[in-house]
Amino acid sequence: MTTTTARALPAAGRGDGTTAVRTTGLTKAYGGRTVVDAIDLRLPSGVVSGFVGPNGAGKTTTIRMLLGLVRPTAGTGTVLGEPMEHPTRYLGRVGALIEGPAFTPALSGRDNLLVLTRAGGLPSDRVPQVLGRVGLGERGGDPFRSYSLGMKQRLGIAAALLPRPRLLVLDEPTNGLDPAGIAQMRELIASFRDEGMTVFVSSHLLSEVEQVADHLVMISNGRLVFQGSVDALVRSHNPRIIARTELPNDADVLADIAAALDWPSATGADGHVVVELPVTTTDDEALARAAELNRRAHAVGVVLTRLDVQRPTLEDAFFELTGTGSGDVR
Repeated sequence: MTTTTARALPAAGRGDGTTAVRTTGLTKAYGGRTVVDAIDLRLPSGVVSGFVGPNGAGKTTTIRMLLGLVRPTAGTGTVLGEPMEHPTRYLGRVGALIEGPAFTPALSGRDNLLVLTRAGGLPSDRVPQVLGRVGLGERGGDPFRSYSLGMKQRLGIAAALLPRPRLLVLDEPTNGLDPAGIAQMRELIASFRDEGMTVFVSSHLLSEVEQVADHLVMISNGRLVFQGSVDALVRSHNPRIIARTELPNDADVLADIAAALDWPSATGADGHVVVELPVTTTDDEALARAAELNRRAHAVGVVLTRLDVQRPTLEDAFFELTGTGSGDVR
């Protein structure tokens, strides 16, 4: 893959203008292999930030460095205003769920959390509060081994909430969940942001990140390729008009109409025509161009069976920036 320069666009409208996480040149190498390569991370406070990249891109290693679990090979940074070199100064205000929850199967969800409060010197009255917060209030007395995968993930988040964190770090929280579990997790994450918490969510499921995150950090092969607002990233790529003619042979006619308007287009064998619009095209302008294309097609007897305007998805933008295929990130 060719080296990609990281792009930065304006942050989303949420947040308080401060920075929860900041790194400069953050690097981790194992032997002769660089897993995380000079990442300059800027994570705004008060947002849900999606941390995306293919499996093996360096997401978990980056998170482990931020949590003081792995020592960086090079680089510096701060978490909640404190230097990464002294994680004890900030970890009391950070909650994390990394690579799935680890609890004692025979103990109840409630007792597992009580063990953690005793070990961490936290008040035991936090246990019923966090169980209720993640929707496990009525199941707290059940053994952990009886929990579904979704319930286990939510108990893991409950554990991360025990210290009343300002920063919540979740590594693949929807991994293995069914659609209902994913939807519940999405709602839970959004609610944390609405309470003013900063949430850093690592995932390879772009469609899920797009629905819950307002900020995005994108890496590939250990390199930062983008950070900024999700909406800004999508809108930085060209919108397009998708049209389909009733008769496949008329696709070339429609392409000629677009060419006469000086609109670049491409045709498919099934009658599809894709007209690329300038990146600065507004939604109203795109609709107006689609209407003009329809009028001119009708004037020459070309019948359209499809005509719509599309903006690239987060997946489209990701694949364009990283050069990865859809099998790497879904």
